[in-house]
Amino acid sequence: MKQITLLLCMFTHIAFADAYCPGSGQINILDGICYYPDGSHVPHPAGSVLQSQPRDYYGAIAADVVDGKSSGHADNFQAQGAAQSGALETCGLSGCQIIISYKNACGSMVAAKTPIGSPNHVVGGVGNTPAEAEQNAFTECEHLNPGVQCLMWSKGKCSYRE
Repeated sequence: MKQITLLLCMFTHIAFADAYCPGSGQINILDGICYYPDGSHVPHPAGSVLQSQPRDYYGAIAADVVDGKSSGHADNFQAQGAAQSGALETCGLSGCQIIISYKNACGSMVAAKTPIGSPNHVVGGVGNTPAEAEQNAFTECEHLNPGVQCLMWSKGKCSYRE
């Protein structure tokens, strides 16, 4: 009875990934241990599967390009489409559009002091740090809008790999 109770307890913590453990073992991805039906267990050679298989994280920034009344930032999503949907949802207005998307990086957005809706009015930048993303957004804005002042609209935020 103790073995059945122990197996039931382990069952709730085990991810079934037969390819990770030799034979009929099943790995607990949190602790990197292969558990077998006979109650034995051994450490997986690679350790925790979570540590050996990092994920990519996506981010996106959206802005209301019609009226300039809103923006939305979404970070640390596991798919680009999900990050973009999150940014659009956070922005919340029908005039919102994705300005920039990024993966395992930081994003920022600036706006040129030009009429709302004009070409290159809102520009995004990507970098390894928030400051780098902000600088890249300013550089791109100034390049696309020579002689026009560019203002920070959305400070750099990041989506990083584990």
